[in-house]
Amino acid sequence: MIIADDSDGHRAFALPGARLQYGPDKLVEVEHIDLFLEPDLDARRLDGVCTTTVRAYDEPVTRLELSAVDLHVTRVEHDGTPLAFVSRDGTLEIAFDPAIAPGERCTFAVTYRTTDPRHGLFFIAPTPEYPEKIAHAWTQSQDENARYWFPCFDYPHAKQSTSTTVRVPKGLFALANGALIERKDDGDRTLYTYRQEVPHSTYLMTLVVGPFVEIEQGTAGARKVPVLYYVLPGREADGERAFGNTPRMIELFEERIGTPYPYARYSQIAVSDFIFGGMENTSATTQTDRTLHDAVAHLDFSSDPLVSHELAHQWFGDLLTCRDWAHAWLNEGFATYFECVWREADLGYDEYLYDVFGCVARYLDEDGSRYRRPIVCNRFRDPIELFDRHLYEKGGAVLHMLRGTLGEARFWRSIRHYVAQNARRNVETIDLVRAIEEATGRNLRGFFDQWVLRGGHPELEIGVSWDAARKAATVTIDQKQKIDDEHPAYAFDLELGFVDRVDAAPRSDFGAGPLEGERRMRVRIERAHETITVPLDSEPKLVRVDPGAVILGSVVYKLGVDFAAATLQGDPDPVARIRAARELAKDGAPRARAALREAFAHDPFWGVLEDAASALARTKAPWAREMLVGALGHTHPKVRRAVAAALGGFRDAETASALLESAQHDASYFVRAAALASLGRTRDPRAFEVLHRVVQAHSWNGIVEGGAARGLAELADPRALDPLIEATRLGRDEGLRRVAVVALARCGELLVEARTRVVDRLVELLDDPMFLVQLAAISATESLEDPRVLPTLDRLSASGFDGRVRRDAMEAALRVRESQKVPAQVSALRTDLDALREDQRKLQEKIEALSRP
Repeated sequence: MIIADDSDGHRAFALPGARLQYGPDKLVEVEHIDLFLEPDLDARRLDGVCTTTVRAYDEPVTRLELSAVDLHVTRVEHDGTPLAFVSRDGTLEIAFDPAIAPGERCTFAVTYRTTDPRHGLFFIAPTPEYPEKIAHAWTQSQDENARYWFPCFDYPHAKQSTSTTVRVPKGLFALANGALIERKDDGDRTLYTYRQEVPHSTYLMTLVVGPFVEIEQGTAGARKVPVLYYVLPGREADGERAFGNTPRMIELFEERIGTPYPYARYSQIAVSDFIFGGMENTSATTQTDRTLHDAVAHLDFSSDPLVSHELAHQWFGDLLTCRDWAHAWLNEGFATYFECVWREADLGYDEYLYDVFGCVARYLDEDGSRYRRPIVCNRFRDPIELFDRHLYEKGGAVLHMLRGTLGEARFWRSIRHYVAQNARRNVETIDLVRAIEEATGRNLRGFFDQWVLRGGHPELEIGVSWDAARKAATVTIDQKQKIDDEHPAYAFDLELGFVDRVDAAPRSDFGAGPLEGERRMRVRIERAHETITVPLDSEPKLVRVDPGAVILGSVVYKLGVDFAAATLQGDPDPVARIRAARELAKDGAPRARAALREAFAHDPFWGVLEDAASALARTKAPWAREMLVGALGHTHPKVRRAVAAALGGFRDAETASALLESAQHDASYFVRAAALASLGRTRDPRAFEVLHRVVQAHSWNGIVEGGAARGLAELADPRALDPLIEATRLGRDEGLRRVAVVALARCGELLVEARTRVVDRLVELLDDPMFLVQLAAISATESLEDPRVLPTLDRLSASGFDGRVRRDAMEAALRVRESQKVPAQVSALRTDLDALREDQRKLQEKIEALSRP
């Protein structure tokens, strides 16, 4: 197994205390788990009986050790006969006398209780700060937290069928895995009985209890599976907006995967205070209620990425489950990629490719700013540490590259074969490699060694030139990442295209062939510097590089203004147009400006303009500001959002006035939020009153007031401190609180006199009862780099209730300590440099003012 290290200049993934992790041995095969559960919402208690059927392997079994954390076990029995047991150190040890003979089955029942557990089972109830909350309870078992609510072998390599009976007060609903076998009243109680016949891992078991409303969406798929969703009262319409496309997704995924949806039904249930976006419990996904949204949010927000991700897990993660957490990309990378697959079918190829492009960008950000590791990695402290941008986004991007490498027919044939061969099994990466070879004859072990088992990616700089005398086009490909014996250059095939005329950019599909008049070729890249010279009859009007953005890595174009402008105008590939727009914005010549202006007027895809807006902002140039102000009226809200965010880089009254208009009148929550955040960055005298007023308002998920909080932080105005602290308090919307925590840290960076109050408040928030607010506070303390937060970070890194808290706290503490080692003279030089930059900015503003008519 390849282990991440920092030999290439990147931070190590493995933190102090990490160790090589391997799956445990199995003394028995678990065949079935039956749960009888009686939750008490008022007492925050669960009484249960867990009956487990096991079959011994090839040796007599005298003792079994189950995972069972904070479970008060009162009895263990087999066929009515008590069994000796001991509970200690998060385990339940059961003695069998006589021993379970090899091949013999044994069924034993554990009676237990848990009250207000630390993890795994969460009780939601009204509080003085949030009296409107509705009491309910839900479980969250990934990665290894089923042990907090029932005794089990809590590791993904064990699969078993399950049945669950839940006894609740009349009026409450209970959801568990599988088909609803029976619902019956028993006095003042109601019993719900579910059965899941298809074996699944314990981390995929679920229980949700509360006064939920059931909405049937009909049936879907080859087996006419019932599709349902559940929301708390009053959210029915929001539920339809969030989950309405689910039946169509099932139809699409069945067609693509080739295996029908494998379970008796599919349910989605939206709960409050969920600690993930969603969780793919077998047949019964739990979703955060923050994905439920109103009609205004629906203008430019969709739950489809979350819904399609969790649905894809019903195959990739549930039907096929990673054998070890080290191979969890086979769950998460696939589910992330199928978000893109749904987007392609629903919204078109441009949306698909932009989604993949976003995956690559988020992975690159983590690789550059946090750490580098192979996708498959088994050195960690807690399994949840692996659930990062390498696992999700890079994993999804690898599948896009695999699709481009194999071609459309071979790729989907391979996926269908992989699922058919491994259904109901646990898998490792080698199982996918073998399935591809069996389906296509292609040996891709080298591909997986390079992109999955090795950390990093190529950093490509691509240039194009034309030699009129020789009538030849030259394409240069330089790999700029560190290359040595331990880090060889990446080897991959690269497609190039040379087009003799350029029209408006046509639409394209995955694997689309050459354009009319295009000469397409595939070249092999294996060295740090490659030069490809192609004789042509005449100078090409357009040079296409890597159509479909297949290569996983960072890419910078150096095509020259003419070729870049032709790409922005005529390449059907949106990623190529984005890369061309970046080059043109950086160049800034009149020809480049004209091409960008034309794109904002006529490019058919919002994603190109979203990225172009960011590229324009990075120039800080007056011409870019003018172009962005003009684009604030674009018809697509996502373009307006990006433009509003980009305008925060300019400090002048005209920009502030345009942002004020958008902040107060745009139809989109997100555009208004972006405009408010940017308004603060302008530091216009009018900004404080507007931002102060809006941060006290209420919008869906705190989106708009969150933008105001970000804007307040950027004002560098002492008056912003009190409203920001107020926005972090319990009682405000969770979404606002998360944003306000980070904004508060930014305020502390900009206002030296506010730092002590900021640090004191952030230390309080490090123990916030809202999990996602706590994570935001950890991130905020890291950015503030103040050593006064270290005692609390150190405590959380050792004893935080969730592995993500422990990991983030340790990373933050390490970086805060590193920041304290910077020599004082370096800090002084940085301050001087900031002052010089500010002087330069003011001088530029004066020059601009003098140049105006």
